[in-house]
Amino acid sequence: MSSEEIRKVLTIKVNSLNDLVRLAMTYAGPTSQSIFLLKFWDGDKLIIGMLGLFRDYYKFYGLPILYYHICSEEEIPRIKDSNYIVISTDGEKLEFSKSPKPGMSIPLIYLADKPPIIPKLS
Repeated sequence: MSSEEIRKVLTIKVNSLNDLVRLAMTYAGPTSQSIFLLKFWDGDKLIIGMLGLFRDYYKFYGLPILYYHICSEEEIPRIKDSNYIVISTDGEKLEFSKSPKPGMSIPLIYLADKPPIIPKLS
């Protein structure tokens, strides 16, 4: 398949990491698939994102979407070496951890490179 046949995903920047985690949580549930977030570098920016699909958009079968958050300078040290985002059960507090903990733990999958289907993010 040539690079011309592979189109880039649509990108939607969320306002905060909490917004992205809330969005991911909407996919979690007894009848839902497992959820995970992607973590990768885009130049000097650490990106946390989630791929989604907007199904049956007009004549298309679906539009692939990347919902993403660009980590702030303050967030990078806490997130870059973490494997999980842990959401406490007593509020909307996020913790970053190397291993799962009580509460809801969302895996962070660290990609070696930014996938070619993702455009430059700002």
